[in-house]
Amino acid sequence: MRFGVIGCGYVGMDTAIRLKYANHHVVGTTRSKARLGELQELLHSAHLLDITDATLDLSFTERLDGLLISVAPTMKGEGYSSVFARGIRNLTHALRQRPRQSPLHITYISSAGLYGDQGGALVTEESAVDAHSPVNALLGAAEELVLNLSSDNLKICVFRLGGIYGPGRDMVSMIRQAAGQHVPKYGNAVTAWSNIVDITRGIYFAYERQLEGIYNLVDDMQLSRRELSTMICDLDGLPPVLWSHTPSQTERNMNARVSNSKLKNEGFQLMSPSMLIPVAAP
Repeated sequence: MRFGVIGCGYVGMDTAIRLKYANHHVVGTTRSKARLGELQELLHSAHLLDITDATLDLSFTERLDGLLISVAPTMKGEGYSSVFARGIRNLTHALRQRPRQSPLHITYISSAGLYGDQGGALVTEESAVDAHSPVNALLGAAEELVLNLSSDNLKICVFRLGGIYGPGRDMVSMIRQAAGQHVPKYGNAVTAWSNIVDITRGIYFAYERQLEGIYNLVDDMQLSRRELSTMICDLDGLPPVLWSHTPSQTERNMNARVSNSKLKNEGFQLMSPSMLIPVAAP
């Protein structure tokens, strides 16, 4: 398989490396000239690509079988609108203009935070997204732009991820370090989580099964911040994390139990049902 990764951050880089070690041909992109040499050494080829540039060149996608789009604001001073409004609009326009309209499966990384504050209720891919948050409105519009690429030759899968944990993002250790401290976030909010190993496996699974549409790629844990941190601190005899008892009026809030049943019904099996259960990377 020939696979491309637009955006070699935490998710994109992990996916690219694992696919290469599985003997697939992998092409990666970065906006950073400083990182280009690193990618060229690690992958089969790499390209400088800034999706906020209206003249972006996607000629490298012509021979690909699969493509991952995993982008986020990373440059100093860059806002969400730069990436998820202008950038995704440029990217989808360029993909439509491909001279060689060969079959291509695209996986687009989005966020389960789109569901917003649902009072801890269960949500599925059919649930309405939070249109009141400006950030969520941008993310939702970006999903629509990508999904509208769907055609006979372009199959589009959107993965909504929770907070990402795994190597380099040991959330359990971070919670332990916060024991006894006040964290100014709403403690009763139920948040979704995703292990990087399952994310990478899910991306390849989506390509193999040629999945189309929106899927929640989250683990099974549906605990509030307070419940999760208390469980972790109690196991180690630590004082609890002191969370806020009221939602912030200025921050983007998520409070929903996100269902992963749709993806499981396709046959996907989690290696990490919870961050509380150690998982060895494959």
